[in-house]
Amino acid sequence: MDEAFLDEKLRERSESHALRTLQGQRGLADYFSNDYLGIVKGGLIEDFISTSQYPHGSTGSRLLSGNDPLMEEAEKEIAAFHETEAALIFNSGYDANFGLLSCIARKGDLILYDQWVHASLRDGISRSFARSFSFTHNDLAALEKKLATHRTSDVKNCFVVTESIFSMDGDRAPLLDLMRLCEQYQAHCIVDEAHATGVVGTRGEGCVQTLGLQKKCLARIHTFGKALGCHGAVIVGSRSLRNYLINFCRPFIYSTALPPASVAAIRASYKIFPEMRAAREAISKQIELFNHWGWEKSDTPIQCFGLSGNEAVKKISSLLENHHLDARPILYPTVPLGKERIRITLHSFNRLEDTKHLISLLDPYRSGGSRHSQG
Repeated sequence: MDEAFLDEKLRERSESHALRTLQGQRGLADYFSNDYLGIVKGGLIEDFISTSQYPHGSTGSRLLSGNDPLMEEAEKEIAAFHETEAALIFNSGYDANFGLLSCIARKGDLILYDQWVHASLRDGISRSFARSFSFTHNDLAALEKKLATHRTSDVKNCFVVTESIFSMDGDRAPLLDLMRLCEQYQAHCIVDEAHATGVVGTRGEGCVQTLGLQKKCLARIHTFGKALGCHGAVIVGSRSLRNYLINFCRPFIYSTALPPASVAAIRASYKIFPEMRAAREAISKQIELFNHWGWEKSDTPIQCFGLSGNEAVKKISSLLENHHLDARPILYPTVPLGKERIRITLHSFNRLEDTKHLISLLDPYRSGGSRHSQG
């Protein structure tokens, strides 16, 4: 069978310097992974609990044979930590976001979403039967205009979707004012807390709880594969939301459940990360270096250095690699054309001298690019 059509698309991507390839870890100073607190690097879960004592297969979906009692215990603990009624664990953040957005809104409903939300949320929105519109990133006036225009009397339910910390630039959503708008227009708020979980708050509880807004959200998504150092995700909210997802969320219904070994790791992480205050303080010191350097300020571990063009950011990434620093390029089409960047992820274990060296290497290129927005 002729597969030339595959090679043609790959050739097009290669010619635009956008061809994706799989890369392993290269033994360099880590400024690219999501292991913010060093839970993976430090082997902290393995020190806390041996997952080898638990089965590495769940034998089926949660609705058939895969609902291990350990899973429901973990969900109760997570719900209590996040100060909500219930929680439901998913196999990944993508499954949680896609599953929630594809099933929560129905025909006659309306979804308004920040234009920068993660692809998993956008994919879920595209699979729903609701009308949907994006609004300009973190622009409350734009959101209110969309609400005023589209939140008409014939709309059954309205959902506003955002991230608490955005993955490409590390900026925060204006959650307090956004949720006031949601209340004013009777809209349900959904917040992806992927990059805030474990990092933001005294105990790493995330942005929503830190602001005392947990009762104003229909759903929050907390992922485990970033600061928490394991795998999977959870949607937290009301008991009604949990029961609805069990009945209508296809990625949950038709997926083999996470194995008990993974659930044990999740429970262990929830015992570890809330007490890692020193690690969060170490990240704050790294962030201060970037803020003092004069970039547009981000108070999160995600810092970005923008240069236009895939080839340009690849060259900068190679320069850093030659100095034993690993910060990966983010290329078009992951970000819009002309908004390519080096995304720098800061960790508790990064050495201040390495971070200063990274900054000094980037400094000569500031005239050709600076931290700028995706959009």
